[in-house]
Amino acid sequence: SVTSGGWTLWSDAVIPWSTNSIGSIDGSSYAQVKNWNGSANIAGQSWLISPAVNLTGTSSPSLSFVTGCNYTGAVLQVLVSTDYISGDPTTATWATLSPALSAGAWAWVQSGALDMTPYISSNFHVAFKYTGSSTDGRTWEVDNIKISIQ
Repeated sequence: SVTSGGWTLWSDAVIPWSTNSIGSIDGSSYAQVKNWNGSANIAGQSWLISPAVNLTGTSSPSLSFVTGCNYTGAVLQVLVSTDYISGDPTTATWATLSPALSAGAWAWVQSGALDMTPYISSNFHVAFKYTGSSTDGRTWEVDNIKISIQ
């Protein structure tokens, strides 16, 4: 399930995150989001938000994951917030992370190790924010999300 482990979903439209395993990088299920409803693209945004993470007492934490995508549309945003609590994520403050992301053709790409050191002293949430328009929308896949600590 996309929401196992305390992950939550939020959308300002009917753009769901789901699980899929077709073309998986390692044979397991991954999170997938697309704004195509079978007959049209739906304009809006959809968020996959982690549970609160507390890295107090750790050193050199990093976030990593893999992405795959296809079609045309907006790039998936990867964000972090120290003031998000629940509900509508657009009411919180989010900083943009800069991972390597898939360029398309369903190619899986490693994000690289994203430095989470600035968030050691705070509970924070990581979010994957999808945006689609009425004229286009990529299908994004996210897998193997991991926070490593030293």
